[in-house]
Amino acid sequence: MKRSERLHIIEKLAQQREDQAAKALAQLRAQLENEQAQLDELDSYRTEYQSYLQRQGSEGLSIVQWRRTQGFIDQLSQVMRQQQQVISRFHEQEGQLLQHWQRLYQRRKSLGQLVERVSLDEFIAADRAEQKAIDELVSQMGNTRQLR
Repeated sequence: MKRSERLHIIEKLAQQREDQAAKALAQLRAQLENEQAQLDELDSYRTEYQSYLQRQGSEGLSIVQWRRTQGFIDQLSQVMRQQQQVISRFHEQEGQLLQHWQRLYQRRKSLGQLVERVSLDEFIAADRAEQKAIDELVSQMGNTRQLR
């Protein structure tokens, strides 16, 4: 097996690793998008309840109802802070996965360039060997004619 063929196998393995890292990154980004959508939904709920509290407060709201609604708004705010922490961790993981994918991409790209160089060197060496064989054959044919 030629060196370029062996290197090509290594390049394929590097491509598989790169593809796996890209898939993991895509999955993480999809999850991050879902987490952000949940945070946006929580924010929308909180805004809706704050508006409700202001409207009802101006129309007259019992202290019990006000406390209940404000307590729910406070709970939503707490959940939003927790959700923001989750999103922050996802962003950190995204950065790490992106760096990992970039390293694998560069490695595979370098391997591809190496395979191309080695293949070209092998082609040139084979071409030279073929030319040398042709030259020797022509030389032998010339020597055979001179003997006649």
